Amino acid sequence: MLLTRFASSLLVATLLLTACTQAGGDHSPVVASVYNRELHRSDLEGLVPAGLSSEDSIAVVKNYVEQWIRQAVILAKAEKNVKTDFSRELQEYKNNLLAYAYERQIIDQLLDTLVTDAQIREYYDEHKTDFQLKSSIVKAVYLAAPVKSPAVPKIKKIVQKGNFTDSDVMEFEEIAARNGFAGYYDATSWIPFVTLQTAIHITAYNEQSFLRQHNSIAFSDDTLFYAARILDYKVTDELSPLDVQRDNIRAIILNHRKIDILNKLQSDLLKEAEDGGDVERML
Repeated sequence: MLLTRFASSLLVATLLLTACTQAGGDHSPVVASVYNRELHRSDLEGLVPAGLSSEDSIAVVKNYVEQWIRQAVILAKAEKNVKTDFSRELQEYKNNLLAYAYERQIIDQLLDTLVTDAQIREYYDEHKTDFQLKSSIVKAVYLAAPVKSPAVPKIKKIVQKGNFTDSDVMEFEEIAARNGFAGYYDATSWIPFVTLQTAIHITAYNEQSFLRQHNSIAFSDDTLFYAARILDYKVTDELSPLDVQRDNIRAIILNHRKIDILNKLQSDLLKEAEDGGDVERML
């Protein structure tokens, strides 16, 4: 995360510094000019992502050119009116870019990207206070069917069964697929409770009480019949399940490894320079 934010800042700075190209250095066709600055066709290479339609590609290029013109106009006016010397800042940007590129090179060489389930579990167990839920989540299946569909009684019977098994989930999904009903049938994944509420048009003013009292839902409005079976739930401030946090924890572990690599790199390089007599402290 730290590296990503740093790279983004450097990218913004670089774009600002290179937004306008002085005329004379590029001999490809000019596509726009502002005062003594020119935007060349070569500057647009790689701008359009692969797979875009011709219409979208033209829109991307036109937008870029327009932004370039706006930036060039501002910079031209700024050059005449701002007397600040930015040579120091430019050198700092260059230094930061060089250091960042070198650090990325070392990380790419040394970073162990294998994060085992055991390592994820260990981190989860040691940092449970960091994984409290900010909102309720559920494991559920649900669908919406035309209220007059002949499949409604069967669906209602399934979702209201006392023991809702994997075979019931499959039957629930098969009925929906056969009739083209919209719904969700992954009974193993956690989803935000608000997603379920929005999908089947329910409101829970007290989520904990609602989830405790309603493991099955079946009701109709003027046009649609809604059915849902809640298989498990976790409410706000409870511990978020490991399955929900797995990818997040993996990213945290990798980021810690990156930081460790950079810290060791800095220490090793400093020691090397000091041992070689290449560091002098005058203060």
